[in-house]
Amino acid sequence: MEVVVGCYEQMLLGFRLVEGGEECKLEPTFTDNSHTGCVKAVASGGHVLASGSTDETIHLYNMETRTELGTLLQHDGSITCLQFYDSSHMLSGAEDGTMCVWQTGTWECLKSMRGHKGGINSLSVHPSGKLALSVGKDKTIRTWNLVTGRPAYTTNIKQVADLIHWSPKGDMYAVVTGNKINVYRLETAGLKCSLDAGRRVLTMAYITNSALAVAGEDRNIQILNVETGTCTFDFSAHENRIKSLVCVRDHRSDAGETDLLMVSISSDGYIKVWALKTDQLEKTPTLVAQHNTTARLTALAIVTTQSAEPKLSTTKTAQEKRKLPEEKEAEQKTEKRKNVKEKKGGKKKLKIKN
Repeated sequence: MEVVVGCYEQMLLGFRLVEGGEECKLEPTFTDNSHTGCVKAVASGGHVLASGSTDETIHLYNMETRTELGTLLQHDGSITCLQFYDSSHMLSGAEDGTMCVWQTGTWECLKSMRGHKGGINSLSVHPSGKLALSVGKDKTIRTWNLVTGRPAYTTNIKQVADLIHWSPKGDMYAVVTGNKINVYRLETAGLKCSLDAGRRVLTMAYITNSALAVAGEDRNIQILNVETGTCTFDFSAHENRIKSLVCVRDHRSDAGETDLLMVSISSDGYIKVWALKTDQLEKTPTLVAQHNTTARLTALAIVTTQSAEPKLSTTKTAQEKRKLPEEKEAEQKTEKRKNVKEKKGGKKKLKIKN
């Protein structure tokens, strides 16, 4: 498992979770500084990693070969959210109010959908891949039909929503406005429960279909039961606001079927990995590993595919540098990707941490 984070310092940082007896550690794997603005979103789909920034670009990376694939230039505003579906498609949302559907591989923009009258704050794809939800600064929740590529309907709300997320089964969705989390049923569109986190929520992640982890403007992570509308557990995790949470299956050698890993990042610069059991959510999660990046972290993604062994050095020799113009010209003649801008000199290697 590899943890990839973005930060205000315009960089992507990679760390691999390495087992070592009773304790694990986060071992640095790469850095990349291709963006010229704060990194606001990171997402992973199969062997592809995508990052979005205030520089209005989406950068693509092949995590198997450790190369940069190119840059998507469709949006005219800061990229606010990214999500892959089944490694075949990716959705992006931005401050320009548009949501784009991309086909991975060719990276063709299949649809550019506009509905919000302001920036998009968050989007979520239904597990079936047929629907998507988005919330924006225009105080609306918009439902999109991804089969036809058209808006289905719009729901007006009283406040600007910051986050939206489908449940794993797709029968419910959670909407965050400030410090409140409202969970709605898909079948009836009715309110299932409403919870108050007591502070502004900046991130949420489903642990199970009925358990939701939320965190935000203080150092705690709360585990909420959406069936009962109560808080199952609340524990101190960081020394500053928590910016993002992601939950994944625990694939360590001694992990069981109910074991999960929850990764959290904070403005304090720390990445922390927590182990928890889905049948024991009332117990304090175990801190498995942590790493102080010394950066102001903003975005988080988990890459679970195995990558090729990185080269020990990515420094180009003088002879290789002289070949770059010819390589670029040949590449432009043989490979024309719509909406994708390749980096000068062809594919750039990520800077490997030794």
